[in-house]
Amino acid sequence: MFPLKKTYFNWLLVLLLSHNLTSAQDKIAIGETRELQSKILHENRSLQIYLPPSYQNSKIQKADYPVIYLLDSETNFHYLTGFIEKLSQGPYAYVPEMIVVGIVNTNRSRDLTPTPIIDKKTKQLDTKNSGGNEAFISFIQQELFPWVDGHYRTENYKILIGHSFGGITALNILLHHTKMFDAYLVHDPSIWYDNQLVLKQFEARDTTDLLKRKLYLTQAGEPFNNTELNDHFTSNKKFKALLDNGKFQNLNWQFQQYENEDHGSIPIIGNLDGLRYVFKGHQINIKAVAAQPDLIKNSYKKLSEDLNFPFLPTEIYIEKVARYLMRTGQVEQALGYLEQNLQSFPNSPQAHYSLYEYFHQIHQKEKAQTYLSQAIALGYPSN
Repeated sequence: MFPLKKTYFNWLLVLLLSHNLTSAQDKIAIGETRELQSKILHENRSLQIYLPPSYQNSKIQKADYPVIYLLDSETNFHYLTGFIEKLSQGPYAYVPEMIVVGIVNTNRSRDLTPTPIIDKKTKQLDTKNSGGNEAFISFIQQELFPWVDGHYRTENYKILIGHSFGGITALNILLHHTKMFDAYLVHDPSIWYDNQLVLKQFEARDTTDLLKRKLYLTQAGEPFNNTELNDHFTSNKKFKALLDNGKFQNLNWQFQQYENEDHGSIPIIGNLDGLRYVFKGHQINIKAVAAQPDLIKNSYKKLSEDLNFPFLPTEIYIEKVARYLMRTGQVEQALGYLEQNLQSFPNSPQAHYSLYEYFHQIHQKEKAQTYLSQAIALGYPSN
């Protein structure tokens, strides 16, 4: 008997090890790299694309998603997409699910600066390595936007994230191409560039209406304000003072200085807080829904007014609300949300299947079977 048990144990060990080895080979994918040939910039541009978890979910009706355009993607893409995935999940989501389009640099100083600088060696304007901001902006507006909208299911709500030179690019767009983006996250921008050109342009602006855009502006901490960075700090303080003066109308903005962050680290916490600022009011207390039947509707109405864009609760969110109400015994209210989902998303297999589960649970088998048949006809797995 002992050899048999030993043989069985050895085979079991082999199977377990084989399973572990197979599992260890599974890859965690957070996105993909795509290429776009730019006629404006005369070069090939690499894009890093993140799609939210529900994007490929065949059980729900296909939806459109807001888009974040991320500058300096090669240094920001990994952590930012992790933030978004974490903040957008569950019944207490701080932000909606979003697509991220990261733009990888080829010549950073050329693309992200508004004017050419004098080359110290040649004493000539260096147009090869600076001053290409308007061409880069044209690339985003005329080539990248249509490409993204043509390849992915996008909502017409766009956020731009820029840091340092990317920050003055974002401010340049906010001032001169205001409608391109709906919200701007600008981290420790290099406003010192070219004798504070961006600051002077904001000061000279005649038209002060910024069309209900949102701006989250950050600055590194005072402990990092040394002689070398004095112009950088002073310029940013002047820009913040200009905003404080209230010159610009219809600009919802917030400034945050992070005492313990330097110029390099500030985008990490800045993006985390900036996303929560932009979507303030998105998170709803699901436990209060039963006592406040209009809570979700009123919250999304206020959110839409704040963002100047119509945001609606997603199919997945309403499903979570209905299941929570079912678990807590609020059966009739749960049915109302399930029916709302079906009305809003009539081509959703999951919306039909959830109603099947509901009526099956309360033993209305004929009605349940009708919803099950509809769910399967729309593609819900029948096994």
